[in-house]
Amino acid sequence: MTSIVIAGASLAGVRTAEGLRNKGFDGAITIVGDEADLPYDRPPLSKSALTAGESAESLAFHPASWYSDNGIELRLGERALHLDPQRGSLRTTLGDIEFDDLVIATGARPRNPFPQAPDGVFTLRTLADAHLLRDRLQSCRHLVVIGGGFIGLEVAASARTSGVDVTVVEVAEIPLSRNLGASVAPILGDLARDRGVRLICGRSVAALEGTDRIDRVVLDDGHGIDCDLVVVGVGAVPNVEWLDGSGLDTSAAGVHCDATGRAGHRVWAVGDAACWADAAGVLHRHEHWTSATEQARIVAHNLIADEKRTLDSAGYVWSDQFGRRIDIVGDTTGDADVRFLSRATDDLAALYSRDNRLVGACIVSQPRLMIKCRKWIADRTELGSIPEWQDATA
Repeated sequence: MTSIVIAGASLAGVRTAEGLRNKGFDGAITIVGDEADLPYDRPPLSKSALTAGESAESLAFHPASWYSDNGIELRLGERALHLDPQRGSLRTTLGDIEFDDLVIATGARPRNPFPQAPDGVFTLRTLADAHLLRDRLQSCRHLVVIGGGFIGLEVAASARTSGVDVTVVEVAEIPLSRNLGASVAPILGDLARDRGVRLICGRSVAALEGTDRIDRVVLDDGHGIDCDLVVVGVGAVPNVEWLDGSGLDTSAAGVHCDATGRAGHRVWAVGDAACWADAAGVLHRHEHWTSATEQARIVAHNLIADEKRTLDSAGYVWSDQFGRRIDIVGDTTGDADVRFLSRATDDLAALYSRDNRLVGACIVSQPRLMIKCRKWIADRTELGSIPEWQDATA
């Protein structure tokens, strides 16, 4: 009987197992995860888990019974240590597991440039991190968030909802400018400012001060910010160190895969730990919920079908801040031209194009328009054929 092992109880890992069973695969499936909790959804960790205190059960993809009912062996609290593709063997903290095929879904962890920081300095990856931060926010007077990306701004929004004073320190001159460009990013910065978040841009953090607990953040210009909590949100590092010696290529900060998700002999990779090649052979690592889901679906198909599928849909990521849904579709970076359908923070709609064809969009709180933009982008629609604002939102 064919055996498939999935290293990583992440969204991508669980969705791969789901896809295999949905397509009729009846062989053995084993999921190995390093956390003790049932596999759960991570986007709420910077949002509702900080305000509503969501439990492990409420965030879990499935109850424990679903795994047993579907013949999936779930090995929690067990970490992958070494991979030998030639032997078909995965070494973990609890022993060796043999496989016919293996899917790498070990995800990523927060980048932390302050490993020796005082108490009260957080990164956010696990449910335990979110619950501890939520408890500390209840008595927090001033939170400093290092990093003005989506995770940092989501944490800032959650803290402001709880009445905490918040300062965000961002090294770029405009938060989110790397994601959205200089014309669109300032509008989302205003969304945070209008809700009372203090943004300090063009500055980096030189030191974190405090004896027993954090009490001061020192910037590179010598300016100090008194605080009693810090959240660091400055990017993520793929969890691929355990693959050293496996023969797999991880030189581009992720497991190199072809356009079908194959990383090597009997090995595939999905999610934040994977770099997939596009049609031109260029590697991309997509740290998005939807990308992890779509890659898992494709790999599940390719594991058991002769026809090999590739990822061809427009990328999609969202962020929830201050009661607003921010949807980003396709390519919103680089040298794209931007056309605004609306510039207001509450209903922003910006379309990105190259060579007169739509390649990306940033849409706030307009789900029907976002769905249309995904289709337009996937079809590489010419700008001239996109309806006017009234028709586009009808």
